[in-house]
Amino acid sequence: MPSPSLASLSDYIDQLLEAICVVDANGHFLYLSSGCERIFGYQSSEMIGRSMIELVHPDDRERTLLAASEIMSGDEKIDFENRYIRKDGQIAHIQWSARWSEDHNVRVAVARDITKHKQLLDQLQHIAFYDPLTQLPNRALFEDRLQQSLARARREQGMLALCFVDLDKFKEVNDRYGHAAGDLCLKKAAELLLYSVRETDTVARLGGDEFVIVMDAVAEQSAVMGTLQHLLTKLQQPFLFEQHQLQLSASIGIALFPLHGQDQASLLAAADRAMYKAKHAGGHQLVMATELSHSSGKNYG
Repeated sequence: MPSPSLASLSDYIDQLLEAICVVDANGHFLYLSSGCERIFGYQSSEMIGRSMIELVHPDDRERTLLAASEIMSGDEKIDFENRYIRKDGQIAHIQWSARWSEDHNVRVAVARDITKHKQLLDQLQHIAFYDPLTQLPNRALFEDRLQQSLARARREQGMLALCFVDLDKFKEVNDRYGHAAGDLCLKKAAELLLYSVRETDTVARLGGDEFVIVMDAVAEQSAVMGTLQHLLTKLQQPFLFEQHQLQLSASIGIALFPLHGQDQASLLAAADRAMYKAKHAGGHQLVMATELSHSSGKNYG
């Protein structure tokens, strides 16, 4: 069987979904197959002579240069991933297999566009860790965030606040106005909770009408109470559902690390007990875990 000509081999390479790239010792493109245009948006002629690192996402440049250095030292890379900026400004996720050719003093690499795969993984991760109605973290992500926050608080010898938020008389809203009204209340509550805390704090929905807040690096107990008091005030602002005026209120229990619990289980239990104390006292109030043994909770409504 006759060997394929160089021309036919080049045609075959151009049909590949992957892109073949050859880069010199200074990091400049010497050769690119037609697949590069599909992946990067540039024609080969626009990329030849350009520095490879110019097209790499700024956040990935340092580790890309490190990988290139390791390849030039003889370390073959398989399935190295980074991001490139396409000609149209979009971000492309690229998976590379590359090796160094000592004979020709060049780096030869095969690039595969895995952008759609990454987007699918992101979607699946969002489904797994976020509540579909409110788009807040769900229980699984909340527990992971709480563990991270506790580890950080122990390491820095800081204070952390865990707050249980339970909407008052939520079932009555569902029964009287229907589930669409209930869903609106949940989304409104989620919005107000997020608005009331810092970007570094975590707000999650555990299920039903139960929410939790994790406040990192709390300096003073009074700061926590002030934030939550402001939240209660915001929740009371009326809003419309169809022709009906609705109003929210909540019972909130607070537990502080390390004062009321040394681990996740004890903090959750303390905050949960405090929330039920607030609920049984009439709702729309805050109860701190330390108040449980000697106070019925102060009404902030």
